[in-house]
Amino acid sequence: MVSVRRHTALTAIVTLVAYTVLSYLLLSPRESVEVGWAVEVLPHAIAAVNLTGLISLQLGYRAIKRGDVRSHKLFMLASFLLITAFLVMYVSRLFLGGVEVYRGPEILRNFVYLPILAIHLALSIISVPLVFFNVLTGGTIPIAYIAQTPHLKVGKIAYATWSVSLALGVVVYLFLRFLNVPEH
Repeated sequence: MVSVRRHTALTAIVTLVAYTVLSYLLLSPRESVEVGWAVEVLPHAIAAVNLTGLISLQLGYRAIKRGDVRSHKLFMLASFLLITAFLVMYVSRLFLGGVEVYRGPEILRNFVYLPILAIHLALSIISVPLVFFNVLTGGTIPIAYIAQTPHLKVGKIAYATWSVSLALGVVVYLFLRFLNVPEH
């Protein structure tokens, strides 16, 4: 069995740092920032990156099912780079404009939007360390030894959680952009 202790330790460190930064941005009080063009554009860019990442993830999954390891690695690396871009944009959005609130009909908010958002956030939290671990193992361990690591097992869970999280992220965007009209 190939040792992945360093991969696991680095994954834990990166995950802890990422969640600490996100928690700080979500929970710390900030002065009101003037809403600028970036706050207006970022949600659209974030949704586009999420959708592109989801497509790339599906193509990477299909590639490995066909046995095309090279294409799998390229699509998964693209997906990882897209999710990294997403995180940078999301953190920027939080810093510049705070959390966006859904103000649509209360029944949609309570029984559709909030459950979707909760599942999206939970799966995002779960998928980050899984994805990072798999990128590390897939990117640093020779292909001949990958089967001796947890890469395949972790990858199946990462793929499922990440796919659903990305798809629900797009749904959250649609709610915030097209169903976010306050009730009268």
